[in-house]
Amino acid sequence: AGSGKTRVLTTRIAWLVKNKYVAPSEILAVTFTNKAAREMSGRIANLLDIDTRSLWIGTFHSISLKILTKHHIEAGLPAYFQILDANDQIGLLKRLIKAANLDENNYSPKALQKFINNHKENGQRCSGLDAQNFRQQHWLELYRSYETICNRDGLVDFTELLLRSYETLVAHDNILKIYQSQFKHILVDEFQDTNQLQYRWLKLLANKQTQMFAVGDDDQSIYSFRGAKATNMQAFLKDYCVEKPICLEQNYRSTPNILLAANAIISNNHDRIGKQLWTENNQGELIRWYEGYTEEDEAYFVLDEIKALERNGTPLSDIAILYRSNAQSRVFEQLFYSRGVAYRVYGGL
Repeated sequence: AGSGKTRVLTTRIAWLVKNKYVAPSEILAVTFTNKAAREMSGRIANLLDIDTRSLWIGTFHSISLKILTKHHIEAGLPAYFQILDANDQIGLLKRLIKAANLDENNYSPKALQKFINNHKENGQRCSGLDAQNFRQQHWLELYRSYETICNRDGLVDFTELLLRSYETLVAHDNILKIYQSQFKHILVDEFQDTNQLQYRWLKLLANKQTQMFAVGDDDQSIYSFRGAKATNMQAFLKDYCVEKPICLEQNYRSTPNILLAANAIISNNHDRIGKQLWTENNQGELIRWYEGYTEEDEAYFVLDEIKALERNGTPLSDIAILYRSNAQSRVFEQLFYSRGVAYRVYGGL
């Protein structure tokens, strides 16, 4: 974190175009969020002073959407297929559960959504799955009904975008060859967040002449719950014969005290590629650690710290409390409310 990974990737793209190694349309740059894609596009536009619309920069889903829109007939989709967002998908699944006379308490729409999306992210259609028990049989029947309705009505959810584009490229060699010959360079940001299907999709688009370039940090992989595999980074090194990956170890964002603590904790993780972070920044404050006996004890400690800072001239608006889940704000809010301390909650109610 804070070592300039995205900067390396965007500068490489600008360098390739500026030195006329490739045309902008011969580059595919993929990242994970629309915000990150916009940032990447903006940085390249500033470096090159060109219209970046000819560059293929986007998320896995937006690039897949572009391919499916262009080749909708081969993908088995109507010309104006409809994208289902997460809420639309939940709404449809609710109707299917009700139509199957199943109890929502035992077959929740969110659990069904996760079941379907996880299988799609692993490239698994319901036709290739076997039920291990009576409950799983119901899940598969619902998955099958969901697929039938989506195919009938031209509905495509987010996970379907990637899976359908992958299947279309596999089934139609003529289409695959168009993109394999077009993309001379494929660059991927936040590579540690790729799942199994995304990596297969990337490998499919790359032929023997394609230059593959990925930046990522296996120590920042936190999305395994939605199928991300940090081991894809090690697979990448092996598949593309990278003998010595380049480690960006200088941190521009943090202080040595924080990095030393982070290094000490992270070094206990298994299956790391490994690196040692350092910085030229000032040493910074020492880390203080307090362990409360109860969550109320913790809240009283935090309140005392805030009061001390306020007495020394620190405005409340310069103080932040971070917590892991929204439910943990309750005990702080109750205490602050009773003691007349003004607060604002971000990202929650």
